[in-house]
Amino acid sequence: MCELNFKIRLTTFKAWLWASATVSSRTMHIPWDSAGCLCPVGDFFNYAPPQENLNNSNEDYLLDGNTDRLTDAGFDEAVASYCFYAKKNYGKGDQVLLSYGTYTNLELLEHYGFLLQENPNDKAFIPLESEMYSLCSWPKDSLYISKNGKPSFALISTVRLWATPERNRRSVKHIAFSGQLISNENEVAAMEWIANRCRDLLSGFPSSIEEDALVLCMIDEIENCSGERELSIRTFLERNNVKATRSNICRLKLAVEWRHRYKTILSDCISYCSCTRMLDNPSR
Repeated sequence: MCELNFKIRLTTFKAWLWASATVSSRTMHIPWDSAGCLCPVGDFFNYAPPQENLNNSNEDYLLDGNTDRLTDAGFDEAVASYCFYAKKNYGKGDQVLLSYGTYTNLELLEHYGFLLQENPNDKAFIPLESEMYSLCSWPKDSLYISKNGKPSFALISTVRLWATPERNRRSVKHIAFSGQLISNENEVAAMEWIANRCRDLLSGFPSSIEEDALVLCMIDEIENCSGERELSIRTFLERNNVKATRSNICRLKLAVEWRHRYKTILSDCISYCSCTRMLDNPSR
């Protein structure tokens, strides 16, 4: 820092936080430097999640080579420029949205400071037994629970194999990794383990799903009310160690929204596992 001869105001922790956030949220990929680059004006576009299936027959979408791109921007060596590509036709006054890539709501919140009400790529991760990671060759980020509460293929296959007695794992490994049921008893054990892990996580939170929903309602109300009602809500928040400033309330809302969605995924997973377990073993 001294060698760069920065001004004193640029060597503070606050300045470092600003610089770190800028790099984290605005850096764009370039092929010749892993650090990436900044692209002024190009970073103004708001985010839209990548669509899994674009309906090219829809007149809103372009019938050209842009629809098969995973992201909507990239450095084009042919023209020596950072290019942005529209995947649909925009009319005058429309907001142009770009996909930065595939992100969960937690990743969007951590890197960009927002989350989506409907994110097709959202998912929840749960802590697994250390032995589980060594049983499979899938990367850790494939071991998740989908936004609808259904365990991913990799997660359920791994738990099925782990729930098998160690002496039998080698003989059934190919069955587990093909996505097939090993046995009804094994399926019940696997679903019970996942459901119990979700219950443990939910019980470890300081608030319930219903309480989070109530807090979100209060935040929405404080943003749209005034007078005695606004004062009473602000007083309640401050009694719970939340300074009721506009910026703090905005941050609180984002945090509680993510927490509420994460808990909802866990709750839906418990329901999914319980239903599947009952189908495999009606006597329970």
